[in-house]
Amino acid sequence: MEPFRFLDTETVAEQRRTMMIDVEKRRYYIADLSKSNMMKDTPITEKYFRIRTYIKPRESTDYGEKWMHANISEVWSTKFLGLSDDGFQKLEFQNPPYSAAYRLGGDPRQYNDTFVVQVNGCDYEYSFCFVDRPINRAEPGMGEYFTAEEMLDIFLEEQKKYREEGKPLNVIRLSGGETTCLVPELILDIADVLDKRGLSNSIYVWADCNLSTLKYLVNVENGLKEVARRKNFGIVGCLKSPGSEENGRKDFSLITKAKPEHFSKQFEVLDFLVNKIKADTYVYLVPILWDEQENCKQRLFSCAKRLAKIHKNLPLRTNIIKIRPYDVAQTNIMNAFREGRPLPGFDEKSFEKWCEESFIPSQRRIFKIWYEEVLPSLYKLDQIEKYRCQVDLN
Repeated sequence: MEPFRFLDTETVAEQRRTMMIDVEKRRYYIADLSKSNMMKDTPITEKYFRIRTYIKPRESTDYGEKWMHANISEVWSTKFLGLSDDGFQKLEFQNPPYSAAYRLGGDPRQYNDTFVVQVNGCDYEYSFCFVDRPINRAEPGMGEYFTAEEMLDIFLEEQKKYREEGKPLNVIRLSGGETTCLVPELILDIADVLDKRGLSNSIYVWADCNLSTLKYLVNVENGLKEVARRKNFGIVGCLKSPGSEENGRKDFSLITKAKPEHFSKQFEVLDFLVNKIKADTYVYLVPILWDEQENCKQRLFSCAKRLAKIHKNLPLRTNIIKIRPYDVAQTNIMNAFREGRPLPGFDEKSFEKWCEESFIPSQRRIFKIWYEEVLPSLYKLDQIEKYRCQVDLN
């Protein structure tokens, strides 16, 4: 087996962006989900869009079920904060439901179902990615071009169907692939179309960001500032590896396939979003570490302090996400292993046994350290016992 090459993500981004956006006609290359294994787990619309429910009953915890039937005062109480008995968060994804409700008003459950726009093209190749590689590499024949107007028309059709069934659909999620860093124009176009149609006060836009590059974001800085001033926009950046420049680079590269020097770009993009754009910004932190317990603590503390340099409250807006062994993720994990990018302890002999005995328990360890040691050491209890959207970034 020949050793793999780390990617120069700036070069990859430039190459894939040429397919991802038709600049002249303002059209975007949306993944054909019918050509992926993702369609097994989620309903799709006209092959190119899907509906995702964020908070729902999961595995051993019943907090999702309790949340769905709680009264509104309970929904905003501390009842659903913190870790459950299984060692993971009671509500894995506070956002976008809570951020949308906090900014637009109403019940978070009105914003729990999201219409997902999934662009085809990413400059990373995550070892644990839940997206099939063919709909993530901006290749011809694996997607279709849509304008923001066309996307919104399809969304409104789906919203109408949902309302006829007595269900809300009030969130558009811009995902991928990678939208924010590679084709940030899509954020501007969706926001502008919503504004022109008088929907900015009722439809929330949630954008994912892999924090890979500032190259295209700076070109639309003024437009993004305008979008960020509106109440209906939030963005989440995903940190692939906690730690400092010294101890986070290697894990970052193994996870993303990007060159180690790109590690620091994640924090540069976060700083841009928080302090330049003044966006309603949140952070996902991937709980994959190759270190022993004490080193894990040090790296998580180091990560929190680095986030706090961007904004003193940014660690409080950070959500550790549980990596689940979906079918597509399993394929990507095994392919990365064959490339020489194994996840901790994985040897390909028994994927199920590895997940049960190593992968899931190691993630649980990271959750416990972050929520029960790192945050309590840096913040007072009344600061921690808030929903992330209630944490001030001004």
